[in-house]
Amino acid sequence: MNVIKEKLIKNIHYAGKIGFFHLLSANLLIQIAGFGGQVFLTRILDVEEIGAIKVMQSYLNIIVIIASLGLNTAVLKLCSEDNIEKEKINIFNISFIITIVSSIALVILVELFLLGDILKVDSILKIYVLLVPFLSATNLIVVYFQAQQNIKRMSLLQSYSKVVIVIFSTLCAFFLGMKGYVYSLVILNLITFLIILPFIKKEVSNILKTKFSRVRISKIFGIGLYAFGANLLGVLLLNTNLIIANILITDSKSIGYYSIAQLIISTMMMIPSTLGQIMVPKISKVSEDKKAVLRTLKDYYKRNFMIAVSLSLIAAITAPFILPLVFGKEYIGAVGYFEILLIGFVFWSLYSPKGVVLMAVGRSDVNFYISIFSVSINIVLSFLLIKYYAMYGVALATVISYLATIIINNIFFNKKYINK
Repeated sequence: MNVIKEKLIKNIHYAGKIGFFHLLSANLLIQIAGFGGQVFLTRILDVEEIGAIKVMQSYLNIIVIIASLGLNTAVLKLCSEDNIEKEKINIFNISFIITIVSSIALVILVELFLLGDILKVDSILKIYVLLVPFLSATNLIVVYFQAQQNIKRMSLLQSYSKVVIVIFSTLCAFFLGMKGYVYSLVILNLITFLIILPFIKKEVSNILKTKFSRVRISKIFGIGLYAFGANLLGVLLLNTNLIIANILITDSKSIGYYSIAQLIISTMMMIPSTLGQIMVPKISKVSEDKKAVLRTLKDYYKRNFMIAVSLSLIAAITAPFILPLVFGKEYIGAVGYFEILLIGFVFWSLYSPKGVVLMAVGRSDVNFYISIFSVSINIVLSFLLIKYYAMYGVALATVISYLATIIINNIFFNKKYINK
């Protein structure tokens, strides 16, 4: 018992030292703000509106990933290395310019789709999609700070801005309904972006001097394109099932219940993912030493799995009491979906560390191949199971796809990295 206690204390001290708790607090607030403080919204908006917001968020998550083009990963990797500062600034500026241009182009494209009634979603998406340029650019800046291992500064900046967004967007939802909530999100994220800009004053002041050489572009997209594919497939894995459900299921309440369960799982994922964010720069620095990378992976894997299992056990026991208490008695229907998704959360924790390591050592191509498999099986299973089990079929499809990914992940990791 004393040995376990000593290890726990040691891990907590270690986590504090590397900035884990600063980054974790920011990530948790981002997750809460990302769905507009849904904990509070469930007391204000009805279940159908919560479901509609979640479906729109699913579209937004996909669009933001497309707008980013994998450049976040390229910046995180290249700006973590021992390059001269001038080169790091140039890499960031190239990525920043491309991100802004692609974001604006995608917003225009989505607006055209909405005019043609191609997307079967609430019309308020035409306002919601305006978040794309601000979110994409802000995410890139945050990753740039992370690459510089300036975790505390980045975390404080994110934390303060997201608290403000949660408070004011919730107030707007209370007084003005769902439309007020969406409009406030766009305005508040614009303000956040403008507040963050002075923190990259040196980079912005040199943006007109950015050198777009063929070698730099190839270097950035050599990492970014595979990362883009993997990230896009990853976000499709998390969001496509809701889009499919929105098309095939008429019971909007069940979509609302499922979205609450998925929100909590996504928030829980932030805790082990935070450890992964911190590990990327550290692994990048020793990426040429395979033995050092595998030693780091072993330690990271143990911590990640311990966190996931502990969280799952606590959540499974307390969910029937906590969910109705926090979200309201009508959300007791979310418990069943949540407990199924918890199994998927544990499966996810068994393969995600290797994905982080592959990204850190510049093998995002392997993550891309793994993601193709995961998304394909998830989409196929969602279409098959949703016909028989409705939203429970969506949850089961997610769990099965995570289980299958453990196997394919191990095969690819051993073949493409360890045995290469």
